[in-house]
Amino acid sequence: MAKPMSRKDRFREWVSDNLRYMLLILAILVVVGLILLVVHLVSSNSDQEGAGGNAQVTATPTPAGESGQEDGQQSAGEPGQEFAAENNAQVSAVATTYFTALASKDIGTIKEAVDTLPAEDEAQITAEDQVESYNDIITYTLDGSTEGTYVAFVSYNCKYKEIDTQLPMLMELYMYTNEEGNLVIASDVESDTQIAEAMSSALEREEVKALVGNVQASYEQALESDADLKAYVESLQ
Repeated sequence: MAKPMSRKDRFREWVSDNLRYMLLILAILVVVGLILLVVHLVSSNSDQEGAGGNAQVTATPTPAGESGQEDGQQSAGEPGQEFAAENNAQVSAVATTYFTALASKDIGTIKEAVDTLPAEDEAQITAEDQVESYNDIITYTLDGSTEGTYVAFVSYNCKYKEIDTQLPMLMELYMYTNEEGNLVIASDVESDTQIAEAMSSALEREEVKALVGNVQASYEQALESDADLKAYVESLQ
């Protein structure tokens, strides 16, 4: 009589009978796993390439001297020139010529410095007899909204006759290049909207506000230091 097989023997026999099927299943699982791995890697690379293609931006360098706007133009109210004393020799020369001629009542030179000189303005200049000279003329220039235009702030000391203390003052001027190619001062800055806006915008700049504040403080100090000067200025109001 054969001896009954134990559980261990029966398991070994089952493994022996089904080993080829088990190896076949294992091989299939390995192949499927490799296929899934390859699919996953290919899919990941495709996603990264797609994302990189969408995120990549090709910047076109701007040549030196260009700002992305049309030549000769800037945004209104955003002059490109650094605000500093005597930063534009041509503008400074016109301003100095104008104030020097104004003090000496040189009408011919004044007419060369401005675009127009109305008869009433000429009469007023000729009638002025208290100003002795304009001294220490310093010009601060900002580029205008178009090429060849400028907003200038001219600080100077006004010397009145028979008064020792000079009075610090500040004047805002608008200059442009006329058809003859000459830089001139615009005499009418109120009727031209573009000029008025440019000058108003310049006054909003922090460095301009600082200059105005400094001149105003010097103006008030001069009045307080000289009773004759204060009395004369008050007589003009």
